Amino acid sequence: MRTEEYNRITKEENVLDFGTLKETKKQLGINNLTELESEIDRIIAENKIQKPELHNKPNNEETNFYRIDLNSDQIEIIVSMFGDLEVGNLGRNYESTYSARFFAKMLDKWNDLLDYR
Repeated sequence: MRTEEYNRITKEENVLDFGTLKETKKQLGINNLTELESEIDRIIAENKIQKPELHNKPNNEETNFYRIDLNSDQIEIIVSMFGDLEVGNLGRNYESTYSARFFAKMLDKWNDLLDYR
């Protein structure tokens, strides 16, 4: 794959990075959403986007991107989970915290997938 094609594909709306999927899988496990957790495992195993030959970290899993092929209902469950986590991590007077901002960013990434569908 050429670098230009790789850059175009990784910016598509149905693509997420490894770190996002790793955190999503962790939170799905904590929230006993094991069916969706298995779907994230499947995406990591089957939907990796091939890196270009000259990629500076070809064997580093942290730099991988994946095509997301979940249906809208599955994505909505993940969005709802991250929304609950964001609200649950607000401060005493509902002020934002580091954790709330982190979960808000995760929510935004998954919510953008719904806009794509």
